[in-house]
Amino acid sequence: MTAFRAHRDAALTRHAWVPPTALVIGTMLVFAAHFRPWEVAFLEEWPLAADWNGNGGWAFAPNYLEWTLSRPLHLIPSLIGLAVANGAPGGIFLILGLVAAAQVPVIVWALRPVSRSIWLSGSVALFLALHPLWPGGYLQRFLPAQTAVLALALAVGLLIRWLQSGRVRWIIWACVVLLLGFLVYPGPAVAAPLMALAVALVVKTTWKRRIWAVAAVTTTSAVMTVYSLVITRLISPSGTSYEMGNIEVAGVRSLRELVTYVQATLFSQGELVLLGVLAVGVLGAVLALAGAIPHPAGWLITGIAFLSPVTTIVYFGHTGWLSDIGRLGYVISLGLFVALLVWPIASTGRRIRLEVVLAAALVALSAIGGARGIQYWQPYIETQHRLLDALGPVVREAGEGEVVVVVDHSGTFGLERSFPLQYLASASRVWNDDDTPVWLCFEEPSPVPGGAVLCDPEDTGEDLRLMTTLAQPTGTVNIYIGQKEPK
Repeated sequence: MTAFRAHRDAALTRHAWVPPTALVIGTMLVFAAHFRPWEVAFLEEWPLAADWNGNGGWAFAPNYLEWTLSRPLHLIPSLIGLAVANGAPGGIFLILGLVAAAQVPVIVWALRPVSRSIWLSGSVALFLALHPLWPGGYLQRFLPAQTAVLALALAVGLLIRWLQSGRVRWIIWACVVLLLGFLVYPGPAVAAPLMALAVALVVKTTWKRRIWAVAAVTTTSAVMTVYSLVITRLISPSGTSYEMGNIEVAGVRSLRELVTYVQATLFSQGELVLLGVLAVGVLGAVLALAGAIPHPAGWLITGIAFLSPVTTIVYFGHTGWLSDIGRLGYVISLGLFVALLVWPIASTGRRIRLEVVLAAALVALSAIGGARGIQYWQPYIETQHRLLDALGPVVREAGEGEVVVVVDHSGTFGLERSFPLQYLASASRVWNDDDTPVWLCFEEPSPVPGGAVLCDPEDTGEDLRLMTTLAQPTGTVNIYIGQKEPK
């Protein structure tokens, strides 16, 4: 037995470089998956970059103060990206890549005091950082949401250290970090208390510390909710923040209505999300029945996985959010991440081979889901770029007082993923480095997307000159130059 242990220890020493090397490689792959500056921008980044370049650095920020009052740090990560890249929206991709990549070592650090295996910790970290059930995480517009996830990951480590040591500074910092994350994006406000409950139940500690952990995190989420919905009203009674503005327009009126929307979205658009919930639930049962983790921990994983759709409550402020599988996938993924946290903490180390196989499967599925998430957006990005390229020669030819008019007969544009009305002009300014006004409109009988408009001479000017036509699979897009009458 002594010789066996000596041989095992020698083998571990020889291969000590493998785990940190794998951690570095995994972190770099996550960064590479999120850092795609050649895509330039997708949606809100266009006007942010146009305002930054047009108004000089931070001068445009007052335009967004009222809108972001309920989440005052919301734009800070994006502004840092613009500052680093001197106004180029691709700089936001740099910050997105760094934030997503940081989630991997942070989770490994968070679980280090309680995990028997860096491989298990790493697999959970890659699930979080590659978010296979949430394609939106690969877009710049969700950098605030990714930043809030990083704050949640840091809070996991701080809370575990509180549960183990009882030192007050750990729980204080956990709440501070969570609150900062919520001030950027409050999406994890329901997942955070669930995380505190799961970690508190599985980490060996006193019940007093468990209660304090759950109470402190729940209070932090409640404080953020009160601030967003009540205090912002006191600060700006006549203002319309993002949360309050949406609630007034389309807030959920009852719990039953919320459940109906979530159920309809998951069953019509979220088959993959539901499959992920089922897979994590089954994983908990397999680990428990195989003796890899204690039975209570296994059923805790299964229970949290099946309860993860509860995290969608955070989107009660707008029925449109509850109809968006992207947003629901975000919070449900966080719920599944909470469930998976139990695994490395509770592992007994008795079924190492089984756990290695399952961890490898989790990493592989996360990577496949991540690749699918990136690919999901490529057709929309290519469509945007084709229109911007076609606009280039036209905006350069337009003279003073003229406007470039895009008339879409194909039903392609004007949608959230293909230039809503207010974003095309900003995108053209950034892409083509030209301030010529660009107007998107539609002519009957072509379909008119919500928020778009029919062509009106007051917007397009008279005597439109057809400059070029862009062919789309469902029709044509004509690009004109018009002369607007001075008002």
